[in-house]
Amino acid sequence: MADPEYALIRAIASGDQEAFERLVKRYQNPLYNFVYRHLGDRALAEDITQETFLQIYRSASRFEPRARVSTWIFKIAFNLSLNESERQSRLQLRETPITDEHQYADGRSAAAVANFELGQQITGLLDRLPDRQRAALLLRVNEGLSYREIAEVLGLSLQGVESLIFKARQQLREAARSMRTEQEE
Repeated sequence: MADPEYALIRAIASGDQEAFERLVKRYQNPLYNFVYRHLGDRALAEDITQETFLQIYRSASRFEPRARVSTWIFKIAFNLSLNESERQSRLQLRETPITDEHQYADGRSAAAVANFELGQQITGLLDRLPDRQRAALLLRVNEGLSYREIAEVLGLSLQGVESLIFKARQQLREAARSMRTEQEE
């Protein structure tokens, strides 16, 4: 069965601005969330998301329906994110997370603050994972892509994806265990 979004890409390729706007509306939040979780920087995530849509617009006429449209879109975003991550590593300009002191001034309940802090800890743990492990796990958990689709996005074999996700989950479990031990001491 053909991907129904392929018609949307064909329409974009023929210059249909409304089709492009529908695609942007459909993928803007999932792409931004994926890129943000991968890079950990809101401004970069916005830039990469915009660059992804620009590349989609420019290359819609060359899209080959070998994979789902969503797989193609996330592959573009992943490649741009990976390029940015490598560029930052070379420049050694990786930003540190924003402190959450300002978060307590808005009157949230203790439970809301605790949930926020847990989310920050999880994000911190994800940031420690190698790029491809983090990307594979985010595509699986947050975007619901199949292992086969993730393999297409990351340019890996199915076994390679299985290994990445297994290792990522194992590292997260070990890091969480370590954090719990530190908190108990």
